[in-house]
Amino acid sequence: MRIVFMGAPGSGKGTQAQRLEKKFGIPQISTGDILRKHLAEGTPLGLRAKGIMASGGYVDDETMLAIIRDRLAQPDAAKGFILDGFPRTVAQAEGLSHLLAELGRPLGAVVLFEVDTDQLVKRVSGRRTCEFCKRVFNVNSPPPAGPVECIPGRTEHSLVQRPDDREETFKERLRKYEEDTRKPVSHYYAYTGLMRTVDAEGSIDDVTQRLLDTLNAGGGKLAVAKKRAPQRRSPAKAKARVRKVARRVVRKAVKKSVPKRRAAAPKRKASRKPARSTRKARTRRKSKR
Repeated sequence: MRIVFMGAPGSGKGTQAQRLEKKFGIPQISTGDILRKHLAEGTPLGLRAKGIMASGGYVDDETMLAIIRDRLAQPDAAKGFILDGFPRTVAQAEGLSHLLAELGRPLGAVVLFEVDTDQLVKRVSGRRTCEFCKRVFNVNSPPPAGPVECIPGRTEHSLVQRPDDREETFKERLRKYEEDTRKPVSHYYAYTGLMRTVDAEGSIDDVTQRLLDTLNAGGGKLAVAKKRAPQRRSPAKAKARVRKVARRVVRKAVKKSVPKRRAAAPKRKASRKPARSTRKARTRRKSKR
């Protein structure tokens, strides 16, 4: 199973990727996570990305694809993978297609998680993160049934709102996602026939079931295509088909011959005109005499 998960921030694609990771034993690959890992470990790719970021630029597609190539070479990705949030542009999608073609591991499906915009804003603007344990809560959701432990020695959480989770900031992020990612990238994958859409509203369990049903119905290795048996025509139907084809050939031949006769007609008329003009000239001469 080789899948790409697409969706706006807060659509729940990361949660569903983690569930499929546990169910099928394939890794969830988030480009943000692996980029931070390379930066922390000081790998050649990490240093390359660090130099670009230090100059104020975005990590280029070539570097990101090199990081993904390195990740896919690891043993846990042999059976498949889930790319979470990548590609973000058509250029990245094309680069990923070329990379996977080189590796002989093409994608099986691309899943787009659809959530109403108002619901997304409510989800994300209500998120709060604990400064100490980094757990995420939501002011619009019921509180946990029991106490949730923070770091050792601390019972209370210190909740803050991330700057990019604020409503106005998030709406701008949504606008950019719609223009730069959702429309162009989904159209690219729709053209390839890989695109699948999942309604991502409702409970986590409901969304997981919809996701599995969608993949089973038409995506990747989960769906087994059944070969159709060749249809046999009866002798009577075969003869009728031959007669139909013969009539079509005759009609085409007639159509081709008709324009030729019509084109020849003006030539005969043109040859008669001089004769008429000479007769008129003779009568004129006779009248003058």
